[in-house]
Amino acid sequence: MFYNGDKFPVLKGNLFFGCLGGTRIIRVILDGRKVVSQENLFENVYGRIREMEQGPDGYIYFSTSNRDGRGTPPPTMIG
Repeated sequence: MFYNGDKFPVLKGNLFFGCLGGTRIIRVILDGRKVVSQENLFENVYGRIREMEQGPDGYIYFSTSNRDGRGTPPPTMIG
């Protein structure tokens, strides 16, 4: 997901990847077309990150597949 929202100005122009097996979100910081750095976010916090999307409200949303038996969701995500 390429973030171009206004809710998180510091993230504008960054790429985000959900990692199933890696159980994290990868943030790739760009300078134009050049990769400046990479950062792991929420590693081993929410389990397998399946999809990421920027909502029309500018917030970032993601889904997990932890209910399929291959991850352990934290108690706050069970319901």
